[in-house]
This record gives sequence, structure tokens and C-alpha cells, in this order.
Amino acid sequence: MANKTKKAQVILAAIDERSQSFDFLLLQTNEQRGSFWQNVTGKVEDGETIEEGGLREAIEETGLEIESIVDIKTLGLVFEFTDSRQRKVHEESFLMILDKRWTVKLDPHEHQSYKWVPLSEINRESVKHQSNYDTLAKSIAILRHWGG
Repeated sequence: MANKTKKAQVILAAIDERSQSFDFLLLQTNEQRGSFWQNVTGKVEDGETIEEGGLREAIEETGLEIESIVDIKTLGLVFEFTDSRQRKVHEESFLMILDKRWTVKLDPHEHQSYKWVPLSEINRESVKHQSNYDTLAKSIAILRHWGG
């Protein structure tokens, strides 16, 4: 991974007490970044593991309280691509299962809106990038068998 930017992609899935299913948190990037929907993504800082970077990004981008995390699963998905700044990127994906939804606190430098989407309503049009959808789809498959 020499000379590659390391990134983490994190799916945040909260248990919905009413439906006993899961809701996914999607974030809308601000206008300067394209106004598209995605899950938590971010650069891993020097000295961090990809897992640590993913957790930090989830907290920074959403106000996630660490006490809400029930489980973290490494999804085994790795994406290699060139980003909009022409940097070579190595991105790994994670699923964080949370005990409840919370009032999300967005960083306006990155995102302008958020929404909770029920597991049953996630589809390819839910997010812009194929890698985000692939990560959501793998998370859905895991959650259908989680705890059962």
C-alpha cells in the first residue's frame, strides 16, 4: 500500500425497536462535494489502523456515541481506485451495528443532510458509488443472519 491513501468506509446500522429490523444512516455530501448520498467514508490518519480511522470518522461525521455500538464487523471488501484528486486509494469496509438511532450531528464542511433508510428500502439508487452499494448489500446479507 505504499504511496496509497488509506480510507475507511463504514456502514452504520441501527436497530429499529418498532420494526425489529435495521435502519441505515446515509449522508448527503455538501454542494462543494457534489450533493450525493453515501455512507460514512474518510481518510485514515497516520498512526491509525483502518479500523481506528473508520471509528473516528463515524464519530466525527455523525456524532456517534461509542456506547451505542453493539458489534463491529469487518466486511472483507477492499476497493482500489483513483479519487477526484488523482490519489491512489486503498479503501476497506466495515459494518457498525448500533443499539438505536440518534440525533445526527453533521459537519457542514462535509455533509448537508442525513436520512435513516430501512434495510428493506436500500437499493442501487440509494447511493452514488458502486462501492458504497456493494458495502450496503454485504451489510444487509450479514444483518439478515445477525443474532439469529
